[in-house]
Amino acid sequence: MTRQRILFIVNPISGGKPGRFKEEILKSTLNIELFNYKVYYTKSAGDGYDRVKKKLDKYDGFIAVGGDGTVNEVFKAIIGTDKWFSVIPNGSGNGLARTLQVPMDLTKAIKKLNSATIKSIDYALINGEPFINVAGVGFDAKIASKFKKSTKRGFRTYAEITLNEFKKMKSRRVKISFDDKTYNKRILMASFANSTQFGNNAHIAPNAKLNDGKLRIVTFKKFHWFSIPYLAWLLFNRAIDQSSFYQEFVVKKATIRTKKKIHLHIDGEACGKVKKIDLEVVPGGVKVMA
Repeated sequence: MTRQRILFIVNPISGGKPGRFKEEILKSTLNIELFNYKVYYTKSAGDGYDRVKKKLDKYDGFIAVGGDGTVNEVFKAIIGTDKWFSVIPNGSGNGLARTLQVPMDLTKAIKKLNSATIKSIDYALINGEPFINVAGVGFDAKIASKFKKSTKRGFRTYAEITLNEFKKMKSRRVKISFDDKTYNKRILMASFANSTQFGNNAHIAPNAKLNDGKLRIVTFKKFHWFSIPYLAWLLFNRAIDQSSFYQEFVVKKATIRTKKKIHLHIDGEACGKVKKIDLEVVPGGVKVMA
């Protein structure tokens, strides 16, 4: 591989871990015979996307150092180009990084770049908006909205919000249409999975693959609170598809409709409420170094 020009896009407050990423790690770990690099620290939401867009002609690859929100900004900025992106996990869930089997340790993750290869993977569109990992509506999107407003980060905070909101959450009726078929379902939530997990090894779609040209629509009907421990065990053991509350549809394109607006998240970021969702997978649409 010829020497690659790369720009690290660092979210300095990602995952509530300010200062965890230090440039000294790059100097001692990254192979400078393979990479010529610079580092940029984002200043606000959307800044990572803007920086990558401005520097497309200056670099071969862009590396997101942060959580899934940072990854989403970087990957969206290179769509339609011959550039590649990669991930150094430094967020709360790190869903895509875990799916790509990137080490959670910063030094080990950076060291992996020295032997990584560039490959094409799928991404998806939700109402025209690109996403790379998992989007969804309903209960998990409501949690994402609450989590976004919280001053505390991390898995514990996410779990606390989940338990508190579960007591108040109601199921919603939706219509899922694809391949000239329509399914009327009452659901607690629906996830649209390009990869297997939300993050923290919570595998919502154990059968999903980043390079199969397909998207998984995963639905859950409402369940009782006493089912939570067992469902959590299934979720963290790549076995949630064994639950009777779970149903999966494998699609290339689909439309989801609701009578009343429902919470939406894209790659873990709360995105308000919607009544209609158009989904489409873009096979091999972006390059990743992993």
